[in-house]
Amino acid sequence: MKKIFLALVLSSFVLSACSLTSKPVTNQVIEEGEVATKIGEITIKSGDEWLLKTETEIVNLASNKVNLDNYLKKKVKVSGMYSGTTLYVDEIEIN
Repeated sequence: MKKIFLALVLSSFVLSACSLTSKPVTNQVIEEGEVATKIGEITIKSGDEWLLKTETEIVNLASNKVNLDNYLKKKVKVSGMYSGTTLYVDEIEIN
């Protein structure tokens, strides 16, 4: 009986340690609910989203407040909030 109890306790420690060593699916940290600012060039429009190319990443953009078509192929500074992997632009200025 003690061997079974000891085996159960040890296996629970081993299994709990597995969750501590798992790697995140992506290395991109996206904080929802916080204002994010990015600088780059709006390169293309795909459906209802635009792509912003920064020095280090490509960001999906969308906006209900700003017509991003006016900034296509221009270097801009955008500010907004993330929802999932899309940055919803609240403010934009040509940089």
